[in-house]
Amino acid sequence: MNRTALLLLSSLCVLSPRVALAEGDVATRIHDWLSNIGKPKTPPPEDLGARNTFTLNPLALKDERLGVEYEHAFGRGFSLYVAPEFAYGRSKRSWELALGGTLGARIFVLGKAPSGIYFGPEAGVDYLRERREGVLSKGFGLGFGGSVGWTLVFFNRLTIAAGLSAQYRAVPDLESTEEEAIQVKLVPNPRLAIGVAF
Repeated sequence: MNRTALLLLSSLCVLSPRVALAEGDVATRIHDWLSNIGKPKTPPPEDLGARNTFTLNPLALKDERLGVEYEHAFGRGFSLYVAPEFAYGRSKRSWELALGGTLGARIFVLGKAPSGIYFGPEAGVDYLRERREGVLSKGFGLGFGGSVGWTLVFFNRLTIAAGLSAQYRAVPDLESTEEEAIQVKLVPNPRLAIGVAF
């Protein structure tokens, strides 16, 4: 009998703090529930997915452009992108260097940036330098235009994009005999790109 009483007493000592903790936990939950009556629930934060893309457009290589682009999304329907440009060519008597880039915005009418259907403005800048038969020529050019397209992001990792952009570019005409000659031309840039999202 002594053993049974001792065992019962020791079990009560061990279990009583747990029961007290459980009762305290229930009391805290009831108090929190009563104090939150009538208060609006805070919505859970929305998961917007991948916010950046890095893509490569092989169609740009035919126009001696890199076709590399980095895009960052700001919110659900807006993103900015930058696409650097570089080209270099050399022969026995001449060489040519072209540096530049495009900065643009995308406004998404369907989907969440950077994934969906978009349109937007863009601006470009060019710097050309050429040495032909001992004569050095150089000049700056500017361009303004727009783009439309569709970007798909799969599993927040893989990006596939298709679209078209076009710019009116005022570029230096280095082959002209006139000093600082400028030629204005429409430069289309089809886009069929693949890359990564993060």
